[in-house]
Amino acid sequence: MEADAATLRAVDANLNRVGEGLRVAEDILRYCLDDGPLQARVKALRHRLAAAAPGEPYVGSRRPKEDVGFDAPGELEYQRPVLQALLRANFKRAQEGLRSLEELFKLREGQTAAEMKRLRYDVYEAERLTLLRFSAKSLARGLYLVLTDPRDGYEKLTEWALQAELPAVQLRYKGDDDREFLSVALAMRRITAGSQTRFIVNDRPDIALMADADGLHLGQQDIPPQAVRRLIGPDKLLGLSTHNLDQVHGANKEPVDYIGFGPLYGTTSKADPDPVVGPGQLSAAAAVSRHPIVAIGGLTATRIAELDLGGCRNAAVISAVSQADNPLAAMTAINRLVLEAV
Repeated sequence: MEADAATLRAVDANLNRVGEGLRVAEDILRYCLDDGPLQARVKALRHRLAAAAPGEPYVGSRRPKEDVGFDAPGELEYQRPVLQALLRANFKRAQEGLRSLEELFKLREGQTAAEMKRLRYDVYEAERLTLLRFSAKSLARGLYLVLTDPRDGYEKLTEWALQAELPAVQLRYKGDDDREFLSVALAMRRITAGSQTRFIVNDRPDIALMADADGLHLGQQDIPPQAVRRLIGPDKLLGLSTHNLDQVHGANKEPVDYIGFGPLYGTTSKADPDPVVGPGQLSAAAAVSRHPIVAIGGLTATRIAELDLGGCRNAAVISAVSQADNPLAAMTAINRLVLEAV
């Protein structure tokens, strides 16, 4: 590339800027989010950058101590409140650097400029896919409410769940009328639409899709998660019940976003409940799971207050809320207990 030293210096700075931004995003995906496919995607972008514009010819033009912008950081330069903000900042860093490189390479190397443009658009897509993990595909901390034929009705309990600002409400319909199942799901979707409360359907991917639920929860005997993920796509939340440590290990290989673990105590919510694992196994499950854990099974306010939820983001209840004299007060109190515990 025949250009003056100032142009070479600008190219060098932006190659570093893009590579550094992509490396930070890659490390977060690899070490913090355990997302192999996305980590590989960002790594491939770094390699494409190095192949299209090797940095060696530009190093000689580098003058870091003379950079007039070094002492003028942005107002929010050292403020990254959450991991999501850190990712967004570094993807933007890479995108802006690629735009500068595209313009600089237009001076002499049109093909390289075109590759910088293609790379920029591919970084846009990598950012989109990464940040999706923090939208529909995440559960906030707190009470995960499961509804199975609640005394006060599905719609009223769902409305109260929004008032209590619960992170999730699951429809666990056990009747045999599919039309009613869909009708209830559509009603719960209307109530939760646009709120912070995720609407999850239990067992049935078809109902989840028809109701446009935020997610689906599977049991061990349901359709395998790999097949369900292909059906519902990458954007919906997918959970899986586990009942022992072997199943937790198995879930680590599945394309799910969280696991339920239990029953921790005896429960009357199922006609044929799984064997009780006991509360002592919860920390062991948290130690080996690569997914967030929802503790479940016979939980009450008293048991949650005594439970070590350090390795969990959520606790799920059914009858402790739906059969309470004041369900709204119960869910509000239990949600507070979970938030304080985790």
